[in-house]
Amino acid sequence: MEQTIHSTSLNINMEEEVRKSFRMISYLLQYPDKRWLQWGELVEELVEFLNKDLQAFLENFLERIGDYSLDDLEQHYVNLFDFNPECSLSLSYLKAGEQRERGQILVELKALYKQYGYEMTDAELSDYLPVVLEFASVAPLQIAVNLLKSLEEPIEKLSNELKQQNSPYEYLILAALCGKEAMEDINLKGGRE
Repeated sequence: MEQTIHSTSLNINMEEEVRKSFRMISYLLQYPDKRWLQWGELVEELVEFLNKDLQAFLENFLERIGDYSLDDLEQHYVNLFDFNPECSLSLSYLKAGEQRERGQILVELKALYKQYGYEMTDAELSDYLPVVLEFASVAPLQIAVNLLKSLEEPIEKLSNELKQQNSPYEYLILAALCGKEAMEDINLKGGRE
């Protein structure tokens, strides 16, 4: 009985850690902010992570961006995500391009968010990776797992392209994929929901 309680407690801690990492990745995948230059607080949060792979990916990203000035980081971000369609943060674009299927994906994601009480702003599309991760951080476990599994292909495509570009953002995408795998494992072990 004690082993079961300990295992359930560990799953809850791991789940909360993954959800926290999704919020962190979502924040860091948005346009760079001058507050990032004081990212020591983020590093401090990572020290306590139980998932060492997830921790390492996030630390690698923070370490790599530490070499950039804010202007350089902003320019890198724009060149990467705004001018390179292969690095789009719009997952439906990476999955379907400009095909009609993309519109259906956007509508389905928006309906899913609404069904679970997640309020989006009109500023971003429902397939924008930071929005997807923010939703996954608050959605019921099974819903988050299903969503991330359905978008695994475009996320992996983005990861591969970022690796080719030798971008520090590759580590954020690897962290998101690592978090997805951890959530799948937690879900298989029973999670908390």
